Amino acid sequence: MKSLSTPSLALDLVTPRNAVVLWRVMQGAHLREYQDVPRFAKEEFEQRVAQRPKRLHVRAVGRFEWLVSLAESRTAIGWVSLRVGEATRGAAEVGYSLLAPYRGKGYALEATSAVIDAGFAGTELTQIDACCLPGNSASRRLLDRLGFSEIKIQRNGAVVRGHAVDIVIYELKRERWSAVYDGSANSIVIPASRKPK
Repeated sequence: MKSLSTPSLALDLVTPRNAVVLWRVMQGAHLREYQDVPRFAKEEFEQRVAQRPKRLHVRAVGRFEWLVSLAESRTAIGWVSLRVGEATRGAAEVGYSLLAPYRGKGYALEATSAVIDAGFAGTELTQIDACCLPGNSASRRLLDRLGFSEIKIQRNGAVVRGHAVDIVIYELKRERWSAVYDGSANSIVIPASRKPK
C-alpha cells in the first residue's frame, strides 16, 4: 500500500522520495501548539524516513506516515501517521496534523478516517489509540466523531515546547470502527443519539 485517496485528498506514503515535502510542511507555523513536532535538519529527517518500513501489512511494525495533499492541486497540507509497536501487538497509535489554513474544513476527518480504515483493513490490529492535549477541543471533537472512546487523562504524558503536559488517551476498537464507518471515503455514520460537539 503506497497511497490512499478520498474525495478531496491524496495521501501518499512518506518515502525518501517525498520526505523533503513533509519536512517543509513540518516547518509550518502553529504546528507546535498542541504537539512536539521534531525539529530535525532536512538531511537527518530524510535518513530517518529511509529507515522506516516500506509497507503496511499484517506483521508490520514501525512508523507509517502519509503526506496529506489536496487532490486537485496536490498542495501538501499536513500528515497522518500510524505507529505500530512490537510491544503492543494488535494496537497502533494514530496521529495527525494540518497546516492552520486547512483546519476546520473536514480534511482531518477525511484523512484520518482513510488511514484508520487502511490500518484495520491491512493488518490484524484490534485497536487504534490516539492522544491529544485536554485543551485541543478541535482534536477531541474529531476523535469523538471518528468513534474513539476517551479512556483517561495521563498526567505529564507528553512534552510540548519543552514542558511536560497532560494528555487525554483515546482508543478505537476494530468493532467500533466497523459500526461507525460504512466503508466509503469520508462517510462516518454518527448514530442519532451521538452528535458531534
